[in-house]
Amino acid sequence: MKLVSLGHSARQKANRKVRQPLAAAAFSVGNLDERSAVTDLADLIADELNVKAVRILDSSTEAVSHVVKPLPKQLGQKYGNRFPAIQKTIKAMDAEKAAQTFLSGQALTVKVAGATFEILPDEVEVRAQAREGFAVAEDGAYVAALVTELTPELVREGLAREFVRRVQDLRKQADLDVSDRIKLFVKTTPDLKKAIKEYSDYIMAETLTVELKYAASPVGASVTEDEFDGEKVNIGLLKA
Repeated sequence: MKLVSLGHSARQKANRKVRQPLAAAAFSVGNLDERSAVTDLADLIADELNVKAVRILDSSTEAVSHVVKPLPKQLGQKYGNRFPAIQKTIKAMDAEKAAQTFLSGQALTVKVAGATFEILPDEVEVRAQAREGFAVAEDGAYVAALVTELTPELVREGLAREFVRRVQDLRKQADLDVSDRIKLFVKTTPDLKKAIKEYSDYIMAETLTVELKYAASPVGASVTEDEFDGEKVNIGLLKA
């Protein structure tokens, strides 16, 4: 799905050490049918991109602005000494309107000293710039934007998910069956401990944990140590 692919591109630009859940993904699409598809598949898209919500952008310029740069090689060869005046006129235009014309594959009409010129999309460079708080990927009329601001709640959720991943890895190392229940023993740094406590129901359900203690691992436990996003953790696991 094209929008999900663009969303992953935007996600890569966010470049988080821990794969934090983000507040929202928002899309600008080409027609009403595609708007309906985004709405109908919102849960699937949210799960695929690890975001809390999916919506349609109020406009393509909500998350991204554009700069139109006339290309000297193409336009200079085509129009010779008239190029500087054409370049000046293009730069003086509304950049968003000009960019949308080019991105839709249409020529832009430019009037200079009483003469009219048709500037083609391949004679300019349209640069997209993400607005503050967004990571953006764009392909023609399609825009995928991620809201990159991380709230403390989202940070703790991300830490909890990373903790679950470490426990699942430890289950595999301990050669447990997928249905085996476990006891966990955890020693960790304060912020991660807070996240584990806040999301303890989720953690215990995901890892089939029947008992979770914040204590040193007992003799005979499978143990792992790790560090992520500045947090250190020692995890001990016993089959229940």
